[in-house]
Amino acid sequence: MNLDRDFKNLEEKMRTKSFQNNEGLSNEVGYYIFAYDPKEELLVRDRINELQKKFTLAKNGINLKVFNIYQMIIKIIDDFNYRDSFIQMEKEEGITEVAEQVNNILEMTEDDNLIVKEVQNQLQDKKQKSLLPVLGKLFLLLRAHKVLNTMHQIIDQNPVVMFYPGRYDGLNLRMFNEINDHNYYRAFPLNKDWGNQNVD
Repeated sequence: MNLDRDFKNLEEKMRTKSFQNNEGLSNEVGYYIFAYDPKEELLVRDRINELQKKFTLAKNGINLKVFNIYQMIIKIIDDFNYRDSFIQMEKEEGITEVAEQVNNILEMTEDDNLIVKEVQNQLQDKKQKSLLPVLGKLFLLLRAHKVLNTMHQIIDQNPVVMFYPGRYDGLNLRMFNEINDHNYYRAFPLNKDWGNQNVD
């Protein structure tokens, strides 16, 4: 399976000093996108869990941190005690209105938004290598570029891998291979066969 191969390649890359130290990137920040077939969502979650178990400071000298953005959003919504309100809002006004209000609560128009603050709270060590699973569950609630474009201010010296259910050609992302958000990303594609196919 291509997914098995891609995760094997990712694991091998993560073990290299050049990846760990952001070397050979022409002064770019070490942000990577691992694009995958949305049909393999559950398999990807399993593979991420396996990576997290393999890469611990004690075993490999790599301090890996997985940030689950969806869980962060749920936590923040629950902190505001808005979950029941949003469930009712979706029934009455639809998911688009919910997404708009969620983005307002998260202050996503600000660089110092609540997602950034939550990542900062969870970042135990600035030497950690980071995985950002932006899974299909986030669809409509939060756009990937809003996450990537604000993470640089708190994670800028160590590699970050964003998992994305769709395609990435090195410039643009297409969620589920259907929706092109027409935003430019400063991130390196990790898997060539699936992720680099045309997203026009």
